Amino acid sequence: MRVALVSFFDSKRFAEFPITHALSSMRLGAYLRRRHPEWEVRLRAFDEQDWSAPAAGASLLAEGFDVVGVPAYIWTLERTRQLTVELSGAPQAPLVVCGGPETRAMPYADWPDGTVFAMGQGEEPLTWLCEQRADNPGFDGLHLENGLAQPLYSARRERRDAYRHAVPDRRDRRLPHGIELFGPEFEELLAGDPVETDFTWYETARGCIYDCSFCGHNTLPFFATFDTDFVRTEISNMRARGIRRLFLIDPILGGKAARGKEILRMFRDLAPDIAINAYMRPEFLDDEFVDILVESNIEELLMGLQTTNPSVPKHVRGNHFGKIMKYVPHLTARGIPWRAELIVGLPGDDMAGLRESLRFTVEELRPWSVHSYHLTAIPETKLFELLDRTDDEIWIKADEKLRVVSASSYNERELRDMLIYAGAVTSLHAHLREQGEFDTPFSELDTQVGRILSDPAARAARSTFLRMGQDAGRAVWAAHGVGTATAAAG
Repeated sequence: MRVALVSFFDSKRFAEFPITHALSSMRLGAYLRRRHPEWEVRLRAFDEQDWSAPAAGASLLAEGFDVVGVPAYIWTLERTRQLTVELSGAPQAPLVVCGGPETRAMPYADWPDGTVFAMGQGEEPLTWLCEQRADNPGFDGLHLENGLAQPLYSARRERRDAYRHAVPDRRDRRLPHGIELFGPEFEELLAGDPVETDFTWYETARGCIYDCSFCGHNTLPFFATFDTDFVRTEISNMRARGIRRLFLIDPILGGKAARGKEILRMFRDLAPDIAINAYMRPEFLDDEFVDILVESNIEELLMGLQTTNPSVPKHVRGNHFGKIMKYVPHLTARGIPWRAELIVGLPGDDMAGLRESLRFTVEELRPWSVHSYHLTAIPETKLFELLDRTDDEIWIKADEKLRVVSASSYNERELRDMLIYAGAVTSLHAHLREQGEFDTPFSELDTQVGRILSDPAARAARSTFLRMGQDAGRAVWAAHGVGTATAAAG
C-alpha cells in the first residue's frame, strides 16, 4: 500500500512561512505510519506559483500511489478539484480522499464520482479508507453506503448521513497519536520531497473551551490534547532538526491556562532558541502566565479582541474587560510582542463601534500591531445560523465565499467603508511603528486616515485598504510620504 498526502504552498510567502508541507499532512502521515508501518506513506507538496494540475497529477501517478489524500481549505479547493480530476481519469486511478474544513459544506456535484470526502478529524477515517483499498484495489467512493459509521460521503453516500459521525466522542480528550514529528521515522515520510527549513507549524491541542459563535473551532465541541511526554519528545526533535521558529496553531495556547504554562515551560527548558508564535486568550493571563511569557522566546502572541461594541451579541465574543485591562496593556512594556486582532462586519457593529474598538485597542491596550479581518460565516457555527434570517432582529448576509456583505446593523456600502477604514488605520499604525513611532495617539491616526480617504487623487488607496493587507497598506502610506514627522504635525 502506497499513500501520498498532498499539500499546497505559496513560495512567495517563504519569507514569512518557509515550509512546503501542511501540518495536517504531517499529522496524517505520522498516524498512518504508526498504525501501518508496513505501508509506504509519503508527503508531497506543490507550489501555487507554478501550479499545473496535469503535471502534478502525472507526477503522483508515476509514483504509483494507491491512495492520495488532498486538502479541502477554501484557498486550496479549486486546485484540489483540478488534481482530483487528473488522478481520477487515469486508467489505474488511485482512491482520492478529500479532507479539511470545507468538506462540511462545499458543493461537490462536479467532482469525480469515486472521490471520498472526509469530515472532522481525519486520522481514523483515512486509515479505514486505506485499509479498505488494501483489501479491495477497486474500492472508491461508489462503494460507500448510507448507514456507515464513518464521517465519509461521496457521490453515492449522502453527506447528511455522515454528519453525525463527524464529531469525536467528547469523552475522549486524547488526540490520535502517530509517530512523533521530526524524529527518525518521520524523515521516511519526506523521502522524495524533503523539508529544508528552520520553520514549522505545530500543535499541542485541538478544539476550544470557549464558544464564540463566529469561530470554526467550535465544530469540535470540546478541546483534546496530545500527551505531554509526546509533546516533549517532539519539541526535542524540532530543536535537534534545526527548527528555530514555529507557529503554534492551538486555538488558544495549550488549550487551557495551566497547560499553556506547561507547554511554554517545555519550550523554555528544552528548546529556548525556538521562537514561538501562538494564539492567546486574554482571560488566560495571570501574574504567573505573564512571567512565563517574559521568560519564553515569544516572536508574537496573537490575541483576538474582535470588538468592544456592546451592541454585538455576547455569543459572538464575551470579553472580560477587567482581566484584559489588568494584564494586556503591560505586555508590550514587558517585552512581549503581541498582536491585537479585530473582526470587521460583526452583526450589531457599525462604523462608530468599529472606530471605538480601534481607539480602545490602540490607546488603552497598546499592542505591538493591530490587524483587522473581514467576517466570514463559517458553516455549523451559531453565527452561520443568522444567515439570511432578515425577519429576525439580528441577521447577516454573505457572498458565495461566505464573506459577510451586510447585516442588521449596516448595509453593503457601510460595510465597505468600515473595511476601508480598518485597513487604513491598521496599516498606518504598522507603518508608523516601522518609522520608530510607538505611541501615536489614535486621534492622529484618525486624522491621517480621514485626510487620505477624502483626497480624490488617492482613490486607488481605498481599494488597497479594502483588502486589509498590511504590506500593501504600508506601501501606500510610504508613497504618500507619511511618517513620524507628518503624523506628529497632524
